[in-house]
Amino acid sequence: MLSSHALPVDPLSAPATESQDFISSNPTVSLTDTALALATDDRIRFTGSGKEYFRIWIVNLCLTLLTLGVYSAWAKVRRLKYFDQNTVYAGAVFNFHGRPEVILRGRIISVIFLFFYHYVYGLSKLSAILIALALLFMLPLMLRGALRFRLQNTSYRGIRFQFHGSRMRAYLVYLPVVVIFLLPGLVTVLYPRRTTWLIYAFLPYLSWPWLYAGMKRYQNGNFAYGRLRSATTLGWTRFVWPFVAAVLVMLLAVFIIGLTTAVTVNGSKIFAKDKVVFASVLMAILGGVSAAYIVYLILGPALQVSLWNRLWNSTSLQGVQIQSVLPMSAYIKLQTKNFFLTVLSLGLYRPFAVVAAYRFRLEHMQLTVASFEAAGAAADGQRSTSTADASADMFGFDLSW
Repeated sequence: MLSSHALPVDPLSAPATESQDFISSNPTVSLTDTALALATDDRIRFTGSGKEYFRIWIVNLCLTLLTLGVYSAWAKVRRLKYFDQNTVYAGAVFNFHGRPEVILRGRIISVIFLFFYHYVYGLSKLSAILIALALLFMLPLMLRGALRFRLQNTSYRGIRFQFHGSRMRAYLVYLPVVVIFLLPGLVTVLYPRRTTWLIYAFLPYLSWPWLYAGMKRYQNGNFAYGRLRSATTLGWTRFVWPFVAAVLVMLLAVFIIGLTTAVTVNGSKIFAKDKVVFASVLMAILGGVSAAYIVYLILGPALQVSLWNRLWNSTSLQGVQIQSVLPMSAYIKLQTKNFFLTVLSLGLYRPFAVVAAYRFRLEHMQLTVASFEAAGAAADGQRSTSTADASADMFGFDLSW
């Protein structure tokens, strides 16, 4: 249900049960019954399994390859439906209503942009400037459209989520991200002999933690469930600190590995020259593997947990409290296991790893509804979503893969 990108899950399983569909769509079910269920059960559960998802995943993969990627839009709808329809809260499931044609349209547009960026961008200075200007204008709107599409096609108890972030705010949030992404390539095309300028073009990447915090504030502070609007108290410093800590740990690890390698190599000079070379190569390999392990299997999951907990503990709906207590050490162990099993199985364990990580995140999230009025307000908002749903399909995009 709750993903790192927006409120709805990043999800797909068996269709919702008949009784759950009845509860979520039958207007005769009282608001008191709905509110009571929400107020008395704050656990979020995932009822799917890795075995079920593996069957969906392998079929999606084969059909996507056979159709040269065209089926990927339909594959994503199946995946999202499976995860949403197996995410249970207070006796009801989520659902995804997106149409694969809309997703396919977004992917075609993405491929066109990628083609122009990779193959036309460097043909001349004029083409580079024109493509950069087009991306600066279009990408913020497309990213906002992707959020609207994802949220407005996700429902719970028959009520759709919505996104209210403005276009102006989208430009303020996403434009700097697009600029730092395009800047190195633009400098390379316009000033191919200015190597120093290219180095300077990468310096804005140091602002990524602040830009990422801005994107998350925009996303989590502008969604809604019916008439219940979200709010976020996410502070810039509190959200940026995990990035700083991760960089410091990585630098410390690199320093220790480098120091150990230097000491070992210098100490081995008393042996034959070929042994010195062997020791140098061996320590370089071990150092590289150790650094990769620290960054990918420890720092990566640790940073995810820290940001995830900070983000959702700072987000709320009117009358609904969201709490995340994802444990760092347990999540690192889980992702380490998932990584090695995926490698040893040549990728076939990937669906099981996705389900395990998704279930683990949900098991450590909690929703608390403060009052019956909150549930009633959400139900009242159901009547106003039909126009928004149509506009989400007409003007929305889905850019994720």
